[in-house]
Amino acid sequence: MLLKNFYTVLTSESLEAHSFGATVRINKEHPIFEGHFPNFPVTPGVTMLQIIKELTENQLNQSLFLSSASNVKFISLVDPNVNAILKFNITFQEDDQHIKVKNTTSFEDGTAVLKCNVTFVKR
Repeated sequence: MLLKNFYTVLTSESLEAHSFGATVRINKEHPIFEGHFPNFPVTPGVTMLQIIKELTENQLNQSLFLSSASNVKFISLVDPNVNAILKFNITFQEDDQHIKVKNTTSFEDGTAVLKCNVTFVKR
């Protein structure tokens, strides 16, 4: 985990071939929110992409490096004081060198948070 204690995986399950879901809780007390932003915490977008990477690494038991991201759409702000629980739905394709991921992240009530396509290089 790149940022220690930033989030906790509550559930993770395979849904179908090449698809899995995970639910995480963002730690609203994490020091990152002191700078992003005081009195108005917002989960940084880059940390959301890091969570996707780490969830995918855990699911595939494979070390990955983010190669590219496209169609990255941050739809809702994630204030950990209001919505600390996030659901990630990830589908992927892989070849010998790459993992291509399509992600949809939402709040518990189904409100969309993030949609993106990312490509990882296998290490």
